[in-house]
Amino acid sequence: MSGRTFRYLLFRAARGTSKTVIFDGGGPGFSNLSNISVTYEQVAADAQARGFNLLVLDEPWVVAPDDPACRSAMASFYRESKQRYPRAATGGAVTSMRRACLSGDSATNTADNYRDAVGAIERTEGVSVVRLEGYSFASVRAAYLGAVRPNLIAAVSSPFPVGAKAADFFTAQGTAARTLRGAVKGSGWVPDSALAYYTITGTLPKDMDQATAARGLWQVDSAGDMSLSRVGYYSEICAALTDWAGLAGVGHQAGSAVAALASVHAACATENQPATLKLPAKTCFAVLASDPNSPWVPSLVTRRAHIETVAKGEHGKVKIPGCQ
Repeated sequence: MSGRTFRYLLFRAARGTSKTVIFDGGGPGFSNLSNISVTYEQVAADAQARGFNLLVLDEPWVVAPDDPACRSAMASFYRESKQRYPRAATGGAVTSMRRACLSGDSATNTADNYRDAVGAIERTEGVSVVRLEGYSFASVRAAYLGAVRPNLIAAVSSPFPVGAKAADFFTAQGTAARTLRGAVKGSGWVPDSALAYYTITGTLPKDMDQATAARGLWQVDSAGDMSLSRVGYYSEICAALTDWAGLAGVGHQAGSAVAALASVHAACATENQPATLKLPAKTCFAVLASDPNSPWVPSLVTRRAHIETVAKGEHGKVKIPGCQ
């Protein structure tokens, strides 16, 4: 089923309640409903036992039509990024990609169309969203809704630090990468990109060769074509962090995962965070200490969230807080 450009699944509670909890597995650039390793029966059963319907939304890029102009612009952006490394792609390549892929394209996701989609689903299905629970980038979706739904309750595990400075966030990821530096040989685009991928995903260098890992960071195939998931990724990540110009300043040297991350995110260099990101008053985060995927960096957006720090665990597997 779809609400605007969003596919969604709705699991109804047996009691016929309208109260609904959104479950968000994270992202961006991730398909909740297409990932064959993810099932929602247990999540739905838990929600239903608490008296809620369960709603799961997919990202718009999953069902968006192919756009040859966008695909060509992304390929050019990727080629330039690789050729100029450790410098970022030129402003012309970035502008062309943003115009072709991020200017209202059906694959993009914004705070406004996420809010609209949730509202449309509520009207169509006769439900009322009162909670949002999930992992990682679910914190950003909570901030989309919190700006217009202050009474929403948000409970997120391993939260993405919405509103943090990009340089602070990616420098923290780069610091985490140092533990793997000895296992990644050489410097330049391939080893730096591979190092970033290993760190973020938890993949071990012995389990994936560097060239494959480097392409994984950029989400490109062996022919150099970027996945449409990148459009979804950039449309949200660029608005979820601030001060992207500062990232270019800290990522100029080769031999570092931060350089690779700065190059990947050159597409965000001109992005300004919208003022419509605000977490609900009742927001609870379970922050995993030393999380290489989503290191915690405080921000103005998250300053009033209730934060519980968890010493040990894995990203996306720490228990979601109760948040009553």
